[in-house]
Amino acid sequence: MSNRKVAMELRNRGTMYADKKHLQTIFVLILLLAVGFFSSCKKSPTAPEILDTSRAVIWLDSTEISFSATVSGGNPAVQFIEIKNAGPGTLDYTIESDAEWMSVSPPNGTSTGQANKHTVSVNKAGLEAQEAEHSANLFIKCDQAYNNPQQVAVHFKITKGIPPKIWVETQNFTFSAKEGGSNPSPQSLRIKNDGAGTLNYELSTDAPWLSVNPTSGSTQADVKVHQVQADVASMLSGTYHGKITVKDSDAGNNPQSIDVSLNIKKTAPPAILLSTHNLAFSAIQGGADPPTKSFTVRNSGGGSLQYSVGWNATWLFVSPAGGESGGAERSHTVSVNTGGLSTGNYQGTIAVSDAEASNTPQQINVTLNITNPPSNNTISISCSPTAAKTNTIVSFPVHILGNSKAITVFGLDLTFDTNIFEYHSIAKGSLTGGWTAVDGNEVNAGTVRIGGFSGTSNPIPLWSTGTIAIVKLKVISTSSANQQTEIRIQNYIDDIQGMTPTSTSTTFTYLK
Repeated sequence: MSNRKVAMELRNRGTMYADKKHLQTIFVLILLLAVGFFSSCKKSPTAPEILDTSRAVIWLDSTEISFSATVSGGNPAVQFIEIKNAGPGTLDYTIESDAEWMSVSPPNGTSTGQANKHTVSVNKAGLEAQEAEHSANLFIKCDQAYNNPQQVAVHFKITKGIPPKIWVETQNFTFSAKEGGSNPSPQSLRIKNDGAGTLNYELSTDAPWLSVNPTSGSTQADVKVHQVQADVASMLSGTYHGKITVKDSDAGNNPQSIDVSLNIKKTAPPAILLSTHNLAFSAIQGGADPPTKSFTVRNSGGGSLQYSVGWNATWLFVSPAGGESGGAERSHTVSVNTGGLSTGNYQGTIAVSDAEASNTPQQINVTLNITNPPSNNTISISCSPTAAKTNTIVSFPVHILGNSKAITVFGLDLTFDTNIFEYHSIAKGSLTGGWTAVDGNEVNAGTVRIGGFSGTSNPIPLWSTGTIAIVKLKVISTSSANQQTEIRIQNYIDDIQGMTPTSTSTTFTYLK
């Protein structure tokens, strides 16, 4: 073959070779574009169309995760990602984090088609609060996978302040009504901010028969009250369900929901009627528990009211804890236990509930005020009346105020002028009414020795105020009018020894 023919042959073969290389290049570019498009997707719920169907494919349920926390709070709750093989064969993959504050467990997995769940957690230690989010990535890698690697973007927002927190007093309401009857009584929804800052919230409902008023509020710590109303007009008998949603996008626990049930019956439902909605107790720290109080419950609606009584404070107790009423009043005793409580104001709630009642639950707000113990520890005497004529019986109460120790036994002397009085009798005081004995006798002219003994009765508790004895003398004087005389107490022994007298005597005026 001539040199010219050889050159032409080589040129023709080079052109064919170049055309083939050109086609291969175009194919590779198409393949790379397909892989790039697939990798840029934020969601991979299904595998993309793949030219090479012989290789595993990485599938993610999400390609973006967000966390939030505050500087003073703890780390946020963990989140999860799911990974599986959306192609043939087996996907053996590893997960790598490009930030020290983020970790994933387990860090690898194997899938032949099943979804594997991995826990993603973040640690805010060493990170500062800032306007911009902290960002990082998780890389899911498998050299044999068609779309290796895949990426999950992770955002971590850290704020300086503690966010507000939505607090609702109850998580559910129940209304009962009669078909064709009037609307049940509205119920109170109490909301407050249980976190920091200001809670600016809105309320919405998802049922046409359910409404709440007002529909928004703002609070820093005070309780806001909203009225929840069920409108039963044109509604047939049955059970209906609705929901109240409380939202504040800045709240740490946004949103919160309250379930509402509406029971419409053919007959009038029972209704809870309480004798009071407020009870107040007061006590002295370290002293005796205050006296018990009571309230009554009765059914003011139809049928039978079968109710339970609950309370939300450990220092509070109600007996009995339930009852039944067809219309009659049922009494309940409320007591408080102040043991171990420091000074201050305490609040509790008693709830009376019956799922069938039209206004369940009904509440009683209970307050307990515990004050510092007094430091008086004093004893005194007074006179009643302070002036009188002959043959009048005059009372001389012996008072104590803020005793620094319990009193189970006491003794003292009372002296008087025998020209004005004679001893008549002695009576128990307001603090010794249940004692075994409080007595006195005239040991000599003008001196009555008084003694008291609690016996099986309770002693006078610390920090008490009242009388321990009442001595009675009879006016016998016939002397000139407007004569004054002093009656004294002295010689305190036993449990009243050491008490400070604030008035060791009292003055009586004789009226002729």
